[in-house]
Amino acid sequence: MSYEVPKISIVIPTFNAADTLEKSIQSLLMQDYPNLELILMDGGSQDQTIAIAKQYADHFSHIISEKDKGQANALNKGFRLATGEIWGWLCADDELLPGALQHSIELFHAHPSTTCVTGGCRRIFWDGSVIETTPDPLLVERLGYRNGVEQPSTLWKATLHKSAGELDESLNYAFDWEWWNRLKAKGAVITLTDKLMSNYYFSETNKTSTGGTAIAQDMYRVIKRYGPRRGYLADAYMFLYRAFDLHGCYDHPPTCSTTRQRAWRFSLEVLIKLFEADPIICYNWNFASKQARGLCWFK
Repeated sequence: MSYEVPKISIVIPTFNAADTLEKSIQSLLMQDYPNLELILMDGGSQDQTIAIAKQYADHFSHIISEKDKGQANALNKGFRLATGEIWGWLCADDELLPGALQHSIELFHAHPSTTCVTGGCRRIFWDGSVIETTPDPLLVERLGYRNGVEQPSTLWKATLHKSAGELDESLNYAFDWEWWNRLKAKGAVITLTDKLMSNYYFSETNKTSTGGTAIAQDMYRVIKRYGPRRGYLADAYMFLYRAFDLHGCYDHPPTCSTTRQRAWRFSLEVLIKLFEADPIICYNWNFASKQARGLCWFK
């Protein structure tokens, strides 16, 4: 590298993560990035999480275990300790793919106005299914009603983080999405890359796989705050969720009655006139609906 290597600070939030933490730590160390600060914020684990972390103590600036108020709170506490120029977080059950950090820094260097980099992600599910994603070219434009940011594949400048403020601890599921919108509101310049940057694991029991309607309620709050038409799109989405999605109209194939399907199609026509086509077509709460109904949500 012919340029200065900026320090990257990565916060790892953990709670009873002994089964997965070591792989996450190793994925960071295998980046072989020469200026990396690791901070572990644990919520008071009762398993071997801290013992595993301490095996790598030489690579951490902080290993802290104490009760917290949830993941967003743990991350906020961790970022208060961060001293790097570039920040990010990696959940204890996810992994960075080889070269992810170096690729991100190259993009920051190649595009000096960039304040955030986000890339592709390999989503791995408990049944062995794999879905590889790349960023939507309209990611920034759609951010108020569709979260297209893969959190473990994203890094940002510390100055941008401090400008936007801390994560919203009142949100349990969508605090990252709310925060991406705040970055956008603060003028974030987001560079997209199709490179796969992370493995994002979904177990049968983690909160992303089981939240159901609670996730929908968090998403409603984000769209209400940042969505089109002064946030009224959130009410349209909740209407679609409760009146049609929970009854199977968004399943493939639809499992709702013919009468409800007709009502659904009529409602879509009306909502498209009110909000334009893209925000209505981009409705994507079916995964939460399937979770609420006890169905496989990722197929």
